[in-house]
Amino acid sequence: MIEPGDGQAASQPAPPEPPPACPPIPVVLLSVIVLFGSFAALFYIDIPILWFLRSHNLSALQSLGDLGEKLGNGGTLVTISLLLLGAGYMLKRRALTRVALDSLLAHGAVAILVNGLKHIIGRPRPRLTHSGGWQWWPSLDSGLDSFPSGHTSATVAVVTVLARALPRYRWVPFVLAAWVGASRVWRGSHFPGDVVAGMVLGFVVGSIFNGPLRWWGRSCGQALIRIAPVVLSLTGLFWVLTHRIVDPMTDHILLASGAMLVAGGMALRMAGRPNPAGDGHATRVAAAESLVGLGLGVVTGAPIVIGLAGLLCFARWSGRVAYTDPSPAAPPSPSSHILYAAGIIAAVVVIQALKGLVPLQ
Repeated sequence: MIEPGDGQAASQPAPPEPPPACPPIPVVLLSVIVLFGSFAALFYIDIPILWFLRSHNLSALQSLGDLGEKLGNGGTLVTISLLLLGAGYMLKRRALTRVALDSLLAHGAVAILVNGLKHIIGRPRPRLTHSGGWQWWPSLDSGLDSFPSGHTSATVAVVTVLARALPRYRWVPFVLAAWVGASRVWRGSHFPGDVVAGMVLGFVVGSIFNGPLRWWGRSCGQALIRIAPVVLSLTGLFWVLTHRIVDPMTDHILLASGAMLVAGGMALRMAGRPNPAGDGHATRVAAAESLVGLGLGVVTGAPIVIGLAGLLCFARWSGRVAYTDPSPAAPPSPSSHILYAAGIIAAVVVIQALKGLVPLQ
């Protein structure tokens, strides 16, 4: 991040920006393990997903995919950043100018990183993949540059920075980034694992440029902790979609067990009168979120998802207990409790409904 400013003349130099909080090292390491485990699961199923897409006519999505490709194009992203840079300069909004410059720097950094990885790894593009064997090898040839997705990584890196300019609507650029990533899969340009890897790299690089560069290590650690649940959720989604229920009795037992864990977590979250400034409140919230996350993993019925969910929930629980944000949050309102419960219940229903919807066997 470049030097901060508020767009107005200041009589005294601004104080140095405080460093970001240092995430616990064990939590970062466990989050990285969850990321690698999620990628291993995705690599196991992304070639069968490719075969499924090839066997179905997705022409209705082709136009949306073309738009997504144009939106994630490097020229489009640079143009957006330059327009914001010009707007910040014309309106004398240094904060907006800073965001635009940081987005350009993040875009350039992730482009160098991703293009290097593409040729070091050398994974064939889907159109060149005709078997399920290992086909990765360093190469500079065209078409052997599938992993990771360049469009996705660049888009996520840019929107991670640009979201600073939209504090209340930061979800909008991330929705657009999700559209770009999804379009790379259904157009047959990338495997799901390529897109998810691009998302991780883009988010990490964007997060680094969202904070002071001298504290890049801390920003990177925080980004890995934040992105791990998203990656595991996507992995669980793909796994549930592509695997039939083999044993209905076992699935019912896991569904009931997961539902009880979810119910226990929601009850713990809503119990008592929260005191956001107290350590007990942070511990209770961490335990509640861990129970809900583990319960959702159990509901999937997939051993690999359950194991990774347990590991991730333990990591996040221990991290929340070891470190508490010094700025207390406002106590949740009853309406937020209702929305939270409704969202979790809907997630359980959706997981159960999606099981084996697109079987690969």
